[in-house]
Amino acid sequence: MKKRTRRKSKNKNKNNKRKFNLYNTKVLILAAAILALVVLTLIYFKIITKYRNERIFALEASKYAKEIANPIFEVDKILVYSGANVEDSSENQDLTRVDVSQYTDFAIYINNFLKSDKLTEENTVNRIYINNIAITANQELGTRKFSTKNIDDLGKYISILDTSNEIKYDIIHRNKDKDKIDNNKSFYTDCSEPLILSYVNENIVQSVDASASDAVVSLDGSILKHLNIGLDQLNYKLTFTINIENNLGEQFLCNCSLDIDLGDGANEGIYSGSVIQSFDLSKGDYKFKKV
Repeated sequence: MKKRTRRKSKNKNKNNKRKFNLYNTKVLILAAAILALVVLTLIYFKIITKYRNERIFALEASKYAKEIANPIFEVDKILVYSGANVEDSSENQDLTRVDVSQYTDFAIYINNFLKSDKLTEENTVNRIYINNIAITANQELGTRKFSTKNIDDLGKYISILDTSNEIKYDIIHRNKDKDKIDNNKSFYTDCSEPLILSYVNENIVQSVDASASDAVVSLDGSILKHLNIGLDQLNYKLTFTINIENNLGEQFLCNCSLDIDLGDGANEGIYSGSVIQSFDLSKGDYKFKKV
């Protein structure tokens, strides 16, 4: 009787062991299947994500190319007037003590009829400002300042009290609102008048005697030659960014770079008193890019 009990016990243990092994095998198969499913799912999502990103990139590139090919705004031209201001602080007004500042006015014309010949919310301006204003010059002379100016004062020296490398303009949406806005920093929504930027290099010479000569001295840019101030000391590169928000709330920007040569033009440039330059940018890369 004892031997039969032992055989039954052994058989029972073997059966339990087989069931355990079979269970473990099923668990392993299930775990492997789940792992394979997870891996395949990750690969699937990776492929889908890659395809989606490539699709988005292609659409964005196509959209960008379309916007570049059909811009809404561009800087058409920039007129530049450069002169000098002379202040005679001598007691007898005999030029024995003068201060000289050099100034330049920029009239920036924006073309907003590239895409349509009619005024729409898309090609009219709701907000405009200039930032990233910087000067690169061969020599540091005077104190450089930037501001806006009334269009009626172009070519006139006006001292600048407050300066910044970001200048904001007030938008005139209706003609009847013109009197409510400071004309020294205004811009029409239809771009009908240029954007005005004024630069002053204040006191490039101070308290100098300009009387030691029998020559007639004019109180303009010609005094720079009289004082032996080389124009290469005053020439500079001006860079800035124009930012526009149209009446649809869309954002645009245009990076500008101008090499200002005060000796450019006829009659010795600013040595003749003043110099006017015109930069035709319509064929250059001065189209506003959508942000």
